[in-house]
Amino acid sequence: MRLLETAKFKKQREKLRSELEKQALKKAIGEALENPLAGKKLKGELSCYRSLRFSAGSLSQRLIYQFESDSVILISFGPRQGIYKS
Repeated sequence: MRLLETAKFKKQREKLRSELEKQALKKAIGEALENPLAGKKLKGELSCYRSLRFSAGSLSQRLIYQFESDSVILISFGPRQGIYKS
């Protein structure tokens, strides 16, 4: 399984400072790679994406990714508010 990331995702990942957030994101990515169907399939215009919930301490976040035949493409991550907007 290949792991790809969009430029937006890379920029968000590089801005992370907290080690707790980094580890939580890494764990969520591992879960998405291990079981790409684990995330909830989104509806409407975003139906090609999946949303996987994860927690970084007390912060509830979502990992948005796309699953294609042999790869997982990381789109974005963050709190629910505003995460689904471009």
